[in-house]
Amino acid sequence: MSRWLLDRFTRHSSELVRLAAPVIVSRAGALMLTTVDIAMLGRVSAEAVGHYTLGTSPFIILMVIGIGLQQGVLVATSQHRGRERWGETGQVWRRGLPYAVLCGLVGFALTTQGDHYFALTGQDLDLIGPSASVTFWQGLGLVPMMLYIATAFFLEGLGRPVPVLVAIWGANLLNLVLNLWLIEGGLGLPALGADGAAIATTVARAAMAGALILYVWRLSDHGALGVRLRPNPGWFSGGRRDRRYGYAAGLSLGFETGAFGVLALFAGWLGPQALAVYGIANALLAMLFMAALGIATATGVRVGVAHGRGDGPDRALAGWVGFAWTMLAMGLFAVILHVLPGEVAAIYTNDPFLAVASVPAILLVGWLVCADGGQVLVANALRAADDPWVPSIMAFFSYFVVMIPLGWYLGIRLERGVEGLYEGILIASVINAAILTLRWGWISLRGVRAAPPPLTGGPPTRH
Repeated sequence: MSRWLLDRFTRHSSELVRLAAPVIVSRAGALMLTTVDIAMLGRVSAEAVGHYTLGTSPFIILMVIGIGLQQGVLVATSQHRGRERWGETGQVWRRGLPYAVLCGLVGFALTTQGDHYFALTGQDLDLIGPSASVTFWQGLGLVPMMLYIATAFFLEGLGRPVPVLVAIWGANLLNLVLNLWLIEGGLGLPALGADGAAIATTVARAAMAGALILYVWRLSDHGALGVRLRPNPGWFSGGRRDRRYGYAAGLSLGFETGAFGVLALFAGWLGPQALAVYGIANALLAMLFMAALGIATATGVRVGVAHGRGDGPDRALAGWVGFAWTMLAMGLFAVILHVLPGEVAAIYTNDPFLAVASVPAILLVGWLVCADGGQVLVANALRAADDPWVPSIMAFFSYFVVMIPLGWYLGIRLERGVEGLYEGILIASVINAAILTLRWGWISLRGVRAAPPPLTGGPPTRH
């Protein structure tokens, strides 16, 4: 029995690393755009970081919801690939593009109301104008971001992640160059500060979306994939089934990022300095979360494979192997943050007061990455095991029912500032991770649910 477990653990671990590595790198690259913006603004002023943090918070909510809504492209492409229906994969992508544009346009329309949003949420008058301007410029990047995500999911579903990595890191290089020009001005342009960082990031997102779409259009096997064929049926009626895959994921991600956006508003109530601290801690947490998300995505694939073939023990082991590696990786990050909090803060700002003020929040991030990594891992495993709605319900309960009131009470009412906000985040994340893990344990002990029909055409092959 021990030999059986060891062999399967080794196999799952090997497959996990192979699948997780490219996802981690590409997702980290997407977040690196914002992280570089904050780090470069932190060398200008704490006020600029605060304007960027507050102004970007509505954009992040809309972007993450949109990413969840595009999940159907990844799922449907993978399924057609498994059935070796290659011509259908391009149809999925073609139907996904108009849907991506629609999601981006709806999001952009909302970002044009940033000044009303910040005024209604009680932000300081000095923050509203600059922050709303950042929201607008970021909102212009929603359509290209959705197009990029849909195309990236298509390529990842085909098992071709390298072009996605090249596009996102090329965009990071472009963003860095534009930031050097736009944030502090030059070549005839005045210093644009936070607006400059937002404009640079939007241009970089448009460039990476255009490059990736052009790459897919010019694929050498575009004919076999049906990339240039007009979708039949059309994008709306034909993509209805694909879109349903993303509804649960979009709702779950929306609850979580929406709650973080509310806490960003609370940080705004505390003043520009507190808002800058919250922005630094949040950027750090988001970057470390990408490692957990990569492992979670790979774990979902492994759980889904075992679930599809009706192998209950292997399905359970796939989930627990992913959980073990997540705790190991997040635990390592936690140790680094607890040993070197000041050095980590210095990455984001050269303001000595802001760096010192960020240390308590960074220490809390060290604990938080373990709980947050655990909850996203188990949520992905549950969805892959045909249990998609429990993570959404728990996201609403943990982040809206628990985190928002608790963050307000600790951070505002008890005047614990950003540290209190992050204590609320930590407690909510621990609750979410604990309940989802118990749910996964219960499902692991049950028999396999009704499995989907077996795929035709043999196992998936690289194409």
